Amino acid sequence: MESTPKQKISFLALRGLGSLIFMVAGTSHLLKTAGAAARLERAPFAHLATWMAPAETLIILSGMGLLVGGLLLLAGFKTKLASAVLLAILIPVTLTVQVGSGDYGPLFKNVALIGLLIFFLVNGALYYGLDQVLEQKRKARLAPIRHNNNAAALAVGFMVLLGSCATTNAQHATQASTALASTKYAVLISQPNHLKAAVNTAQTITRESKYNRESFVIMACGKSVEAFKKNGGMATEIEKGRTAGVTYMLCGMSLQQFKIPATDLVDGVEVTPNGLTYMFDLKQNDYITVEL
Repeated sequence: MESTPKQKISFLALRGLGSLIFMVAGTSHLLKTAGAAARLERAPFAHLATWMAPAETLIILSGMGLLVGGLLLLAGFKTKLASAVLLAILIPVTLTVQVGSGDYGPLFKNVALIGLLIFFLVNGALYYGLDQVLEQKRKARLAPIRHNNNAAALAVGFMVLLGSCATTNAQHATQASTALASTKYAVLISQPNHLKAAVNTAQTITRESKYNRESFVIMACGKSVEAFKKNGGMATEIEKGRTAGVTYMLCGMSLQQFKIPATDLVDGVEVTPNGLTYMFDLKQNDYITVEL
């Protein structure tokens, strides 16, 4: 629950007035060391403290601790640490000097101060202390860092989004280019009657079809070269192939084997020395090849 201004001032008054008790006690220990040491030596449980060091040394050390702790508590700086230090001094003093002295006023004053220190040990300075000022400065320093981190996170997210979009577009572009990429085909025939099937295939695999054909080669080897003789009876099929964009290649070795001179061949055919190696060349040039 948010405290009102009056409540905040009351916490400041509690811390300020309580710290004055410790500063006054610490100053008294430092200025009147002998008297305080004498009271410690006369205390019923003095032996619980003096076994560690002489009484005067303990009074000086406790006086320094009370004075410094009181100043820190007043300023609200390292409030929890200051409260812990003051408790470490006040509790042994209460047990050794006040308990058993018969004077309950100082005893319960110390008990009340112990409660006060426990409060600030748990809660800190709360308001109007250096701890709050330093905490605000720390948050002010961290705010730009958090802002930069958020900006960096947004930038990274934006870059990832752009990257994913670019990747998707690239994939679509690749798929589109793959779909639009034309394909080259070649058919190796070895019998005259294979020519009709090859031409029919060329008529089916067109640029407008799903095969997106760029070129179509019919490679004639073996006895199939006879189909390309002027009197071979396949002129109609050959003309259909030309209309479909077919390139006719004939094996030179096969023409020699069947003693067919070039003058006996129909017009528009080409001759290659070795039809098989020509097919290998086509395959290396990304042709899809089929043998009938």
